[in-house]
Amino acid sequence: MGLKEQAKYAKELKQEYIRLYSIDKVDEGKKLELEYLSVRRKIIESVDDDIMRQKSIPMYIIKERVAKKEKPKRIETGIRSLDFELVTEDMKTKGIKGGLALGNFIQIAGSRGSGKSSIMLKMLTGFSLYETVCWFDFEMGEDRVVQKLEDFYHDDKNMMYYNSSRMLSDIVDEIKFLNASGVNHFVIDSAMKVLVKGVDRYEKFSTVSGELSALTSTLGINIYMINQLSQSSEREGHLMIKHGNDAEYDADFIFYILRKPKMDDEDKNVYDDLGMMVFDEDTRILKCTKNRQDERLFSVEIPKSQIMGIKKDEVEYADDKMESEKHEMPRF
Repeated sequence: MGLKEQAKYAKELKQEYIRLYSIDKVDEGKKLELEYLSVRRKIIESVDDDIMRQKSIPMYIIKERVAKKEKPKRIETGIRSLDFELVTEDMKTKGIKGGLALGNFIQIAGSRGSGKSSIMLKMLTGFSLYETVCWFDFEMGEDRVVQKLEDFYHDDKNMMYYNSSRMLSDIVDEIKFLNASGVNHFVIDSAMKVLVKGVDRYEKFSTVSGELSALTSTLGINIYMINQLSQSSEREGHLMIKHGNDAEYDADFIFYILRKPKMDDEDKNVYDDLGMMVFDEDTRILKCTKNRQDERLFSVEIPKSQIMGIKKDEVEYADDKMESEKHEMPRF
């Protein structure tokens, strides 16, 4: 039995033991749960064995392997102004929309209330229309998640939801297990809530980014990690991830989500009666400061309408409208 077949069998076992528990058939449920855990462990061990076999290989074999590979497929994020930037220069001149290839560790950072979770949820729900994805939620909880999803067009059947152990080792095992069944996109919200045994705060973030980055390359998956801006970033305007030296080094992409200051008729910042800066709540600025995929750095404005509230019957209209506007999109 192959990995995908084992993973499918494990999924069926889990559904059945949950059903048995729900009708108070506890003993039968326990037996199936133990069988599920046994199959799950075998799958994870098989993935570990595959990773261990990835040892040094002569370069001529690598060249032959690369020559036979198909060009990596890019998957659109569903945020149209971002997809128009995730391209090579050649693609851009031809007006071709891009996206993200697999094998990337992607850091999304922003201050509280900047909209980073909403932007990541827009990507995740967009991917769910075509394939299975997984959301590791350590911030919202089930009630808020269900409410939040009402703003996003998605496929419930293709969305896996994880709100269990926050230990890094358990998260890594879950990713390996789900990937064996074909899941390639994983959002972790957020880095601050992931736990690592026996390390201090600095070592924790270094360990988290190191292990997750290694998974993206060995398994050929994308992991999207939501993070916070450092305090100095907000105070001094210099963009950095909180506790993030290694996180920034390990990342293949770094996206900062920033609030756009509101401007008056003289193009100056607007302040309220308390002297606090006023922001344009209908727009976010997304700044890409690292891009190993194409080495293109950019900054774009993202209207709230591209993130929130796009329902099924509005998708075709929105795409047609975007096609007519694509040459007028703001660039910074």
